[in-house]
Amino acid sequence: MCLTFQKLWGTVMFWADQLADKVIERAEKEGRVPNIKCQETPSGGKHIGNLNDVMRAYFVYKSIILREKECEFVHMTDDRDPLKGIPLRLVDLNGVWHNTSEFPDLKKWLGKPLFLVPDPFGCCSSWAEHFTNVWKKGLDGIGVYPMFFSVNKLYKEGKFEPYIKMVFEKRKLVGEIISKWQRTKSKEYIPFDAICPKCKTLSNVDDFDLDKKMVHITCRGKPIKGRKTAGCGFEGWVPWSEGKLQWRFEWPALWGIFNTTYEPFGKDHAEGSWPSGKEIMKRIYEKEPPIPFVYEFFLVDGRKMSASVGNVFIPQDMVKIMEPEAFNYFYTKRPEKQRDFELAHIFRLVDEFDEAERIYFGKSKAEISSPLREENTKRMYEMTMNKIPKEYPNRISYAFAATLMQLMDEDKAIKRLKGLGHVDDKNEALARDRLKRAHYWVTHYAAPEFKIEIISKEEAVREFKELTPNEKNVLTEFASVLDMPEEEQIKKIQEITKTSGVKLKRFFQICYALLLGRDKGPRLVPFIGSLDKNFVKARLRGET
Repeated sequence: MCLTFQKLWGTVMFWADQLADKVIERAEKEGRVPNIKCQETPSGGKHIGNLNDVMRAYFVYKSIILREKECEFVHMTDDRDPLKGIPLRLVDLNGVWHNTSEFPDLKKWLGKPLFLVPDPFGCCSSWAEHFTNVWKKGLDGIGVYPMFFSVNKLYKEGKFEPYIKMVFEKRKLVGEIISKWQRTKSKEYIPFDAICPKCKTLSNVDDFDLDKKMVHITCRGKPIKGRKTAGCGFEGWVPWSEGKLQWRFEWPALWGIFNTTYEPFGKDHAEGSWPSGKEIMKRIYEKEPPIPFVYEFFLVDGRKMSASVGNVFIPQDMVKIMEPEAFNYFYTKRPEKQRDFELAHIFRLVDEFDEAERIYFGKSKAEISSPLREENTKRMYEMTMNKIPKEYPNRISYAFAATLMQLMDEDKAIKRLKGLGHVDDKNEALARDRLKRAHYWVTHYAAPEFKIEIISKEEAVREFKELTPNEKNVLTEFASVLDMPEEEQIKKIQEITKTSGVKLKRFFQICYALLLGRDKGPRLVPFIGSLDKNFVKARLRGET
């Protein structure tokens, strides 16, 4: 059974701390150092959804390390898996995406192990090494450093040998388990593939020799993602070190090799691979499975990410638009709930991170619902940071930064921010960094309503003439408070819309119409603050 979160005073203690308690308890009972494992297949650029595995492992690891206890954090690279499909885009070592059409000969490598497939960019020894290096760089960029292990090397080093032997020795029991979990497989099926020495394609074995540590294959190809790879017809015996256990047996074998205490995985494994893996671990390998944790997948702007569709984003893409700690903050949220990573409105996530930072440093003006929720938020902030600053960083608003960078260059934006009292010598470097990232976001990903193009005076005058006398009076009253702080402007908007009868939504529509020629836009008060005050006053008063 997977861990359910402990409820306290209407909220919960941080999920990774709860899991860490369980991991420490289990490891101490077994007399071992805790081993936390995650795993990815280097089939292409691994996206931010795949990062779930790593982050759900990393935060538990960090929780243990912060208690000054030992812990192993390992990452398996499934580089002996076959190439199952060609993504629409491939990413180079610099994090730049390329259309697959640039690489016309990739299909001939389908069905072959990833460590044998050439690197399409020619910079690494293989496809597997290239995309593992891309992944490592992405993790380095967000401050996450697991110990990487090549599954291919583990086979070559003989680490799997005891588990391969157990699978062959307990063939009858293996057949019983296979037919239970995979109805299309017979009880005689052998869950082991070998690399054909002639064509290098993975093919299912049909016999084995325990004494000689050999397996027999007839290379007929193998079904992969609904299609069958072409076999070459080779028939003969090969060493089992040149093969691999199939996934349902390989995964629990890795738990055994590393004495894994805890491993997170997505809900796709919860109903198949996990229950079968647990049974295989106990009945075939005669060991206890790790503590499991099932996380929910997330969407990006309401859509599922898919390498075959091409809407895939890697960590390197994300740190171009926000600080690594702000990106990491997304993964501190409760993992069992499906969320939408709103790339088109990423300022909302950054705002959440900024508020957590204010809470941590005691600078928040918001009312916290409970002491435990406050402590939980502080803990989430701690987990995102590789190094917590000694003083409150005082970051500028991300949305405001994105607005400014559409209206002026970086130096002018800094000058404007200094004039508004948002930036001084202490936080200028931090402000410049955020301006750059926000500019990249608004250029590449922002929702249409966030894009800024100020309409001409003539267009604004026409818009103004369409307003009622009451609406014009409301705008004039609002124009009179533009020299006040933002908080006062917000209060004034609420006050004048209540007393005038002009609805709040209509008020915003009018303001955006006079400035942008549409009824939506960036947050109004910060947006206005990025513009020349006299210019805005003139627009609100309908001056020609």
